[in-house]
Amino acid sequence: MSRRRLPRRLNCTPRTIFAAIGALFAAAAVLAPLGARAQSAEPSGRERETAGARTDLGTPNAQACSEYAAAGQSSEEALAVCDRALSSERLSRANQLATRINRGALHLLRRDGEAALADFDAVAALVPRHAEAQLNRGAALVMMGRPGPAVAAITEALSLGVREPHKAYFNRAGAREALGDVRGAYEDYSTALEIQPDWGPSGAELARFARARREQLANILNQSAP
Repeated sequence: MSRRRLPRRLNCTPRTIFAAIGALFAAAAVLAPLGARAQSAEPSGRERETAGARTDLGTPNAQACSEYAAAGQSSEEALAVCDRALSSERLSRANQLATRINRGALHLLRRDGEAALADFDAVAALVPRHAEAQLNRGAALVMMGRPGPAVAAITEALSLGVREPHKAYFNRAGAREALGDVRGAYEDYSTALEIQPDWGPSGAELARFARARREQLANILNQSAP
C-alpha cells in the first residue's frame, strides 16, 4: 500500500492528547462491533477468539446491552442492563466477553476511560488475541492520556485483524501525534484515507497537516521578504 510522504521540514505542532480526544473518541465509539444483532449460535475456534459483541437468544439483558451499545445510548439504565447481564444471566463464555466489550463501549461513550479499560482488560486477559478488545483498549488508553500504551494496543489489534482498520489507523495516528511522532501520525492518517477514501475524519486531519505546511511556507516567505 502506497503512502503519501510528509514534507521533511513540516513543523506541525503535535496536539496534546486532550486536544485530540474529540476526533479520537468520535472514531472509537464505532470502532468495535458494539452490538451486532443476536446470534443463535456461539462462534467456535478462531472465530470465537475474534468474535465481536454478539449475544445469544435467551439472554435478554445481554441482548439489550448489545442494542444499547449499537445505538450509542450510554444512560445509567443501559449500564445497569449490562451489569445485570454479567451478574445474573447464565452467559456462555463468548457472550460474557461480548457483553464486557459492550459495557466497555458504553463507558467509552460516557468518557470513563478507566472503567472501559477494566472491561477490555478483562477480555484481553481471557483472550489475548481478541482484536476488537485490543483495539478498544487503545481507545480507552487514549482517553486516559496514555498514548504510548495506546499505540502498542492498537498496533497489536491491527496485527490480529480488525473489522474497520481505517478507524484503527486513525486512532493510532492521534496517539502518535500526541507522542510527537508527526511523521508516523501523517502516515497513519494517510493509510486510513487510502483504506476508506470517503471517510471524512481522515481527510480532515490530512487537510490540517496541509494547512500547517502552507502556514509554515508563508512564514518562511514573509521572513525572507525585503
